[in-house]
Amino acid sequence: MARADDPSPKQTPMMAQYHRLKAEAGDALLFYRMGDFFELFFDDAKAAAACLDIALTKRGADGGEPVPMCGVPVHAAESYLARLIRAGHRVAIAEQTESPAEARKARGSKALVERAIVRLVTPGTLTEETLLDSGSSNWLAAVGHAGGDWAIAAADISTGRFELVACGPGELQAELARLSPAETIAADKVAGIATSAGRGGFESIAGERALKAKFGVSSLDGFGKPGRAELAAAGGLLTYLEATQKDAVAFLAAPRRIARASHMAIDSATRDSLEICRTQAGSAAGSLLGCIDRCSTAPGRRLLAADLSAPLTDIRSIESRLALVQWLHEEPIRRARVIEALKAMPDVGRALGRLVAGRGSPRDLALLRDGLQASAALKAELESQSDRPDLLLSLLPDLGGHAALTDRFAAALVDSPALDASKGGYIAEGYDAALDALRAASSDGRRAIAALEARYRHLTGVTTLRIRHNAVLGYHIEVSAKHADRLMAPDSGFNHRQTLAGVVRFNSPDLHAEASRVVEAGAHALAAEAAHFEELTALAVAAAPRIAATADAIARIDVAASHAARAAEGGWCLPHLTDQPCIELEAARHPVVEDALRLEGEQFVANDCALGPDDRLWLITGPNMGGKSTFLRQVAIAALLAQTGSYVPAARAKIGVVDRLFSRVGAADNLARGRSTFMVEMVETAAILAQATPSSLVILDEIGRGTSTYDGLAIAWAVVEAMHDEVRARTLFATHYHELTRLADRLEALTLHHVRAREWKGDLVLLHEVGEGPADRSYGIAVAKLAGLPPLVLARAKAVLAKLEAGRDATGGIAAGLDDLPLFANQQLEAPASDPLADAIAAIDPDSLTPREALEALYALKRLAAEG
Repeated sequence: MARADDPSPKQTPMMAQYHRLKAEAGDALLFYRMGDFFELFFDDAKAAAACLDIALTKRGADGGEPVPMCGVPVHAAESYLARLIRAGHRVAIAEQTESPAEARKARGSKALVERAIVRLVTPGTLTEETLLDSGSSNWLAAVGHAGGDWAIAAADISTGRFELVACGPGELQAELARLSPAETIAADKVAGIATSAGRGGFESIAGERALKAKFGVSSLDGFGKPGRAELAAAGGLLTYLEATQKDAVAFLAAPRRIARASHMAIDSATRDSLEICRTQAGSAAGSLLGCIDRCSTAPGRRLLAADLSAPLTDIRSIESRLALVQWLHEEPIRRARVIEALKAMPDVGRALGRLVAGRGSPRDLALLRDGLQASAALKAELESQSDRPDLLLSLLPDLGGHAALTDRFAAALVDSPALDASKGGYIAEGYDAALDALRAASSDGRRAIAALEARYRHLTGVTTLRIRHNAVLGYHIEVSAKHADRLMAPDSGFNHRQTLAGVVRFNSPDLHAEASRVVEAGAHALAAEAAHFEELTALAVAAAPRIAATADAIARIDVAASHAARAAEGGWCLPHLTDQPCIELEAARHPVVEDALRLEGEQFVANDCALGPDDRLWLITGPNMGGKSTFLRQVAIAALLAQTGSYVPAARAKIGVVDRLFSRVGAADNLARGRSTFMVEMVETAAILAQATPSSLVILDEIGRGTSTYDGLAIAWAVVEAMHDEVRARTLFATHYHELTRLADRLEALTLHHVRAREWKGDLVLLHEVGEGPADRSYGIAVAKLAGLPPLVLARAKAVLAKLEAGRDATGGIAAGLDDLPLFANQQLEAPASDPLADAIAAIDPDSLTPREALEALYALKRLAAEG
């Protein structure tokens, strides 16, 4: 707690207190409470004023210099906080911990009110409804390591979810991409990952101690015996939550260990390429999630996004989800009744999170009441149905069991409580007889005051006399200035209180007595309501694990209903999952593109795909705009949806489980990290070659096109051979290098395919159909014509092309001689030339050398350098 003790002569007590609090806040902006405003000073004020577009003013001086200042009203602070957090700032909230009257009583008339930082608001520690996206989880991730092992601890304190994931250093980025955390912390910088500094605790022993203390257990065996790296990550996360939440309790369920192999690995580049949960512009609209979301609840939308981010790899678990979707899909009336019941569900999980964190309101208690009652109604509806699938049977118990709690809340709360508990009025009449009596006394007092007003009008003859109330004077009598003399008379019975422009205010013994009864009864009523609110909140917190389980069950049913509704709407099919390395799709479509075309009155052209052991690599040629990229993506999306537990946009689908999904489609650069488009392409391709397995699905488009023709063809040729001979993953490889079609004669599992196009009366007609065999030509100039290139440029391009094709026919083209290359698996790599100087340096162990030996080693290196 900060106190203004012995400030320096150049600093006011308030500024001394501010500087101590700012030192505690560190790099966070400091919201310094002063009455009804949060004030910011110095550089914090400049940053906040620029971000919030509010006035930057000055207040007094500090060290002889004017102090920059800006402020935001306390009642509207959340909206300003939201903008600051979205802009990447962290905010420390410094509240007044005593009233001015308490400060004066304790330390004299000039005492400064004590203040303390009660919370550090960061992107990953939000609980307020206005600061969160209702359809997205808000993860805080902590990266920890122990020895050579790495792990991630992730928590969403708005709903209580808590996960531990052990993974290799090469898997960190993919796992963080799955979570898409709002904030990532670590003890130190982690290569390739944007992190901020934690608050310590990143040691396995500290993590074990913190987990045991948090959950009140003596052993972690019930949590699956987390490894040392997981404990280190958990320790850092719990320490950070304790530092940011101060006295508040972050809501966390018991940690769930997530096995890395339990879900499909998808790196960030693939997520961006397939636009799974967000488009490349950052919007949910236009993404796969936006296309398939038919959820009725906010928890359902969050779970749907989580499912799409982490498709399952266990066939039994996938089929369990699909069975529930099928049960809802096959009976439209059943599905409609379930969806109607779901629409009555408020966001129980986040209401609970706010209550546990001490930031809840009477409205949150009402949300729990309404949500748990609706959950019981949904349970009754589902139990009335026959042939319930196993997953639903396992969820049904979690939907009920809250009758005592909901009855208590129903009796205690009014139908629609206010958001602000301090104003009262949320406890229902009849719940507490003593509270009812206090309210009656307050109401009787107000009626008595109204009667008193009428009596005073009659007594004074002033028909405009009013009895009013404000926060400064309380209840008082107000008359216009021209009638004031009648009440000023010594024997009038009225006491003068205040004269303003146009009105004069008075008090009277009778009014004082009645007002005292009203105020006293009102204060006691508010105190009684506050006690009830605390009691009801404690009941909710005690039932938090069971309520959280109910929220999870509602979300899972909602996601299944969403999948069923989307499948019925789009005519999708139930996929068949297998352990065999295959993908068989009939009449498959890209759901996002299909929806876009439907809006334009056009129809999507469906295509088949059959990848298997004998044709696991499709080499696809054809013109730009012909649909190659769409075809590649729709195959990947079909596999992703199937393993999520959804129907698939196809007439028939057989999917061999995919362990890792890779997509290298479309051009992108990363200039901030010094990477050109081609460099990004090569980095992503290198990651695929290093990480893909025979159980993976890889889609590649235009590999090698970002460099010269010879270099590009050489790279593309080598990548195709490596994918076929070494990686052996199911692969769709789209290219404009027609020379690559020669590989079909050398690689037994490579088959040739193309997107069909025709020229009609000089114009190109794109059919968007995928056929067997190679494309007859590129159609590049025809596509350029469609794009609107000037006729003169097109004519010149045709002349140049004719000349190039004539040279190709005469020489065999740029791929001449490639047929004589040895097979990829049989090639011999040249041993790198030896460097004696580098070898000598590598052989030195500096820590073991004496000064004399170090000097001799240095002379030896000089001799080698001179000889070389």
